[in-house]
Amino acid sequence: MLDQKIYEYLRGTATSKVEKEVQDWIVSSDQNAKRFFEIKAKYVATTLEDEHIDLDPSFHDIVNTKNSSHRNRGRLPLIILKSAAVLAILVGLGYIFRDTIVDSAKTPIIPGDAIILQLENGNIEVISEGGATKVVDTEGNVLGAQQGSQLIYKNNGTSTEELIYNTLTVPYGKRFDLLLSDGTQVTLNSGTSLKYPVQFLKTKNRQVFLDGEAFFNVAKDSANAFIVNTGELNVRVLGTKFNLSSYPEDHFVNTTLLEGSVSVYNKQDTFDSSNASLLEPGYKAEWNKYNRQILVEEADIAMHTDWLNGKIILRHVPFKNIVKKLERHYNVEIVNNNPKLDEELFTASFDVETIDQVFKTFNLTYQMDYKINDRQIIIN
Repeated sequence: MLDQKIYEYLRGTATSKVEKEVQDWIVSSDQNAKRFFEIKAKYVATTLEDEHIDLDPSFHDIVNTKNSSHRNRGRLPLIILKSAAVLAILVGLGYIFRDTIVDSAKTPIIPGDAIILQLENGNIEVISEGGATKVVDTEGNVLGAQQGSQLIYKNNGTSTEELIYNTLTVPYGKRFDLLLSDGTQVTLNSGTSLKYPVQFLKTKNRQVFLDGEAFFNVAKDSANAFIVNTGELNVRVLGTKFNLSSYPEDHFVNTTLLEGSVSVYNKQDTFDSSNASLLEPGYKAEWNKYNRQILVEEADIAMHTDWLNGKIILRHVPFKNIVKKLERHYNVEIVNNNPKLDEELFTASFDVETIDQVFKTFNLTYQMDYKINDRQIIIN
């Protein structure tokens, strides 16, 4: 699956989402970078159809060190091109990685478990928990600041005519707090990304884009609604507290309301009270991604919000639905080779337990053969 995405990336047929996935994967480790260039070299060597063909720019400098007198840099015999592809792996990997991937993506090599902030211009800042740093624009103006586990944007009181977005991404195993410029408080769960304006426009609705799960305490503004866009679903509020879970791999988008009121509606529809589902406190709206229907029912608030306290609450939940929760919470990979286990129901509550203790608890209900190797759990 990964190799297929890389080939799409090399052919120029990848979507913007896949392009970002590949770029993030490449810069995450030297081993990934080496694997990428191995695939790229094979791709270049096997897709050369003519005796003379334009050389991939990534290999120009390497070839020219071997043939400095050659003036026609873009056209070389096929056999030389194939050699250049191999040479790129053998002697040019470090040079190419530094000068083409890092520069073109403008992304530093960052740890896979780092909290990152992407600015409007594409620059990446690594957020160190417990640290302190300032968020500035291209002109050096201070937009906000990090204070420990919270990133705070200030309302500078000036009118802006253009929306400038930042994107905060929280990896598996971590959570992080965000205070938007309008006073809205957001807590991002593990494996979550939120795109938001540095400053909201005074004449337009306040809109942010969520990929994952977050708890919102929205600052009241009767003139400008606050809208959370999840890709297929919009959640519209004026000022309230609610939890929204919209992980791409999940079948459902769940909106759980604690205070105030929210309207949930299909993103493709223009908002109208007639095409939106209105929630009352204590209820949730479950959007089914497959049949595109919304089910409103009374909610178990604790089960949907206790992640804020570092807890996982399970009540008659199939194991197949538990796996991703555990992977996000503990930053582990779970490989289940026992399909009969998928439909087994579990009821439990975890907070300070280790992943090993979690599986020992599951074992009391269903005897399973599992092994824990560092961050991977294999179930047979």
